[in-house]
Parts: sequence; C-alpha cells; structure tokens
Amino acid sequence: MKRNLITLVLCAFAFGLGVGFNNIAFSDIDTSKIAYVNVNKLITGSKTIKQAQSAREKQTTEMLKWYDSASDEIQKQETKEKRDALIKKYEAQLTQKKKTIKDAYSKEISQADSQMDTVIAQKAKELGYSVVFRSDSVLFGGTDITAQVLPLVK
Repeated sequence: MKRNLITLVLCAFAFGLGVGFNNIAFSDIDTSKIAYVNVNKLITGSKTIKQAQSAREKQTTEMLKWYDSASDEIQKQETKEKRDALIKKYEAQLTQKKKTIKDAYSKEISQADSQMDTVIAQKAKELGYSVVFRSDSVLFGGTDITAQVLPLVK
C-alpha cells in the first residue's frame, strides 16, 4: 500500500510538473505583428532611383554619340592596319565607358536600396511590426504598410 501511495504521489507530481511547463511554454508564444511592403511601388516612387536611371540614360546616349563618331573615324582610315589599330583602341575605350556607367549606376542603386531597407525597418518598428515581407511573397495575412513607408523613401 505504501509503495502504491508513493507511486501515485510521484505520478501526480510529474503530471503537475508537465502541465506547469506546458503552460509556461504556451504563455511565451510570440504574438508578432506581420506587415508587408510593395517594393515595386517604393522603387517607382524613389527620386534617387529615378535620378540614377536618368543619369544612366544620359551617359548611354553620350556613349552612343561617341561610338558613332568613332565608327566614322574608323571608316575614314585608308589601310586595314590603321583601322584595326583604331578598332582595338576604341574597343578598349568602349569597355571602360560601359564599366564606368555600370559601376556608377550600381553604386546609386545600392545606396537607394540600403536607404529603403533602413526606412522600412524604422517605420515597421515605429508601427510595432516585428516582421516585414515583400508583398509579392505574401499569400494572405499581414498588413500593407507601403503607404506609410512611401513618403519616407528618397
């Protein structure tokens, strides 16, 4: 009888301990607020990105004008050796011009992207959201905070 009583007490204690831990585990559930942002709208509304695109278009137009004048100069050469030498020279210059345009654009876009990330994170924290997704990765749920973030994007 004494042995059964001890077994019963131990089982009751173990059951109570398990229920207690279970309650603690469920009481610590994170009630995260989830938001999403339409990144395409932010990109479209970004003045920095528009300026970078405009600068790239201008540089590309200037490069095409340069290319036309280089082609004309190559065509004016009388010997094949002179043409080949000019082609080689202008190909190197063209490669350098393309790289310069690409690097400048990439730098501007990278800075704009970093600024957008910072703005989104700050606004999400201000509004009490702990998780923010891109809108194209959300099937349902969450809150759209694009309208609150858009005026802050430069």
